[in-house]
Amino acid sequence: MSTENIPTSNTEDRDVLALFPKLTRDDVLSCVFSSWYSKLRHVTFKSVVIKPLDPSFIEYLVSDGIVLPGDDETPKFRNTIEEDDGSDWSDYDEDDSGERPKMAVNIDAVAAEIRQAIGDLGGKAFPRMNWSAPTDASWMSCDKTLQCRNLSEVLTLLKSSDKITEDIDGGGYISRDEMGDWEHELVLRQWCNLFPSMEFRCFVREHELVAISQIEMQHYDFLDGMKDDIGNKISELFDRYVREAIDPENYCFDVYITQESGRAYVVDVKPWSAKVDSCLYLWQEILELKEGGTLGLRLFPSSIDGMRHYSNKYAANQFPKDIACEGLQTSIIEFVQKMALHQANEDDSQSD
Repeated sequence: MSTENIPTSNTEDRDVLALFPKLTRDDVLSCVFSSWYSKLRHVTFKSVVIKPLDPSFIEYLVSDGIVLPGDDETPKFRNTIEEDDGSDWSDYDEDDSGERPKMAVNIDAVAAEIRQAIGDLGGKAFPRMNWSAPTDASWMSCDKTLQCRNLSEVLTLLKSSDKITEDIDGGGYISRDEMGDWEHELVLRQWCNLFPSMEFRCFVREHELVAISQIEMQHYDFLDGMKDDIGNKISELFDRYVREAIDPENYCFDVYITQESGRAYVVDVKPWSAKVDSCLYLWQEILELKEGGTLGLRLFPSSIDGMRHYSNKYAANQFPKDIACEGLQTSIIEFVQKMALHQANEDDSQSD
């Protein structure tokens, strides 16, 4: 990695965007959850896909405010149990009568399917839609996870997430005109307590696995000794299962490796787009890689304090957007500069 690859201006950002091949509607739809889940069912986590979704349910998700069904389910989210936390946010507006407002639309049919799916998945699940999970809303949960035990918790996460709103609008990968019509789907996935240290993002270009990156922006000493094994397990997963299952020649997929058995699982598949976080790589590195070349597996270096640059992954969702974006942009540029310097020093030491 060289410092000349560091994005420092909007012009350079536009130059990188120009390197991406044009995404097609088929490319985007190939990364819809149900498109790949059926092909990779045996190497991913058990899930229940609910589709087609009644239009009233989509109307409910995009409507203003959070009104939950009038049942006995109690969400575990902070604003529903901390009555005196000083927050001016509420999942509904109280009036003089103290009565809970009624649902504007009827979502009973989908609600029944959600309850059934949670039961089928062992009583704990997490939700997602076509391309995205509501990870940006996890800060609302007392344990800051997407774990849901009932309908109200699922609905609260979905309605609190900007990512889900964008997903409903087509994912944001290509224009609405290019997307045309598609079928919305709600997915309930079996809840698993995954260790962030064992999650990796993989980059496939022209049907070849060209790069793997640790996703969590923090150094873990134990990963250094596992680097070759991790790379081998992911390569084997790709060659045996993923390569033939995903249609586009360019895409990204996320992998989780269990610490006990060392088994690799596919977590998600994403379009080949600048909208996808390239983690410890610069997109320019990947896009300008020569044919037949690979970048291997990149782990977070021990010489950089990741916690200084990355606190809560979705802390930006709790602050004014203009303030959060300015701080995040500065932090990322500083981080990439240090990564480039670290890599240059390593290259110099190896040449000596």
